[in-house]
Amino acid sequence: MIRYTLQRLVQSLIVILAVVTVVFLLVRLSGNPAQVLAPLGATHADIVAIGDRLGLQHPLYVQYLTFLSQIVRGDFGTSYGFQAPVVQLLATALPYTAELAFVAFAFASIVGVSLGTISAVKSGTWIDGVARFIGLIGQSVPVFWLGIVFVLVFAVKLRLLPAFGAGGPEHLILPALALSLRPMASITRLSRSATLEALRADYTLFERSKGVKQSVLMRHLLRNMSLPVITLTGIQLADLLSGSVVIETLFGWPGMGLLAIQAINLRDYTVVQGVVTVDTIIVVLMNLLVDLSYGWLDPRVRRRVFA
Repeated sequence: MIRYTLQRLVQSLIVILAVVTVVFLLVRLSGNPAQVLAPLGATHADIVAIGDRLGLQHPLYVQYLTFLSQIVRGDFGTSYGFQAPVVQLLATALPYTAELAFVAFAFASIVGVSLGTISAVKSGTWIDGVARFIGLIGQSVPVFWLGIVFVLVFAVKLRLLPAFGAGGPEHLILPALALSLRPMASITRLSRSATLEALRADYTLFERSKGVKQSVLMRHLLRNMSLPVITLTGIQLADLLSGSVVIETLFGWPGMGLLAIQAINLRDYTVVQGVVTVDTIIVVLMNLLVDLSYGWLDPRVRRRVFA
């Protein structure tokens, strides 16, 4: 268990280092960052002064080592567009993204697992048909289109909910619902297929032949179908935490996605580097937690992998 955990930690650190390196190189390969940050009409002396403040006068490997040492210390530099430390901007935006992502994830996972399980148990009935239709629609409808429809219907026409900004719980409903539809559809479809596979397994048929109670059977069933579902839900949560750019921009939600778009518009590459690095760490850690959860849920995996 300890050896496997250490191996996965090392692999996660390598992935984070690789992504951070790619981001660093892309910024430099796309041109002189000082020229990008310089305002219109800036003189050559102004561009040189900006480059000196960024440390661009040093060789590339020195800039890279300095960049890595700053990240290890939690220092992502200073934003020239927002005139504030990048860490401060990230610390302000991340709680909003986490709030939105966890609410959307809770709704998507609870509804998705419940709907998928019921659909499998009631396979061939109208309930199964409705669940499969919801799963198909959820994965087919573009998120931005769904968000626009929510704004037009619930905010503009019915005037029930606010369309933009953050504040009370009412501001969270529309973006969370729009963000949760796609992961809910994916979880519904996978839960249905995993439950059907477990229902057709030999151990399920054996328990039914022995007359095991339905509640006991469902408990065993849920545990055996949980591995693929947990894998998907972990990936979905990581995506929600790192990939809510469209919804945050559409609803004016002041999270990491909106911060990234604003930084791109301001050509503030230091903030973009910080957002990408934090998103990478979130995705890698979520995948690590999913991998480690396998041994706790399934004794077969624990004996084979964690031995």
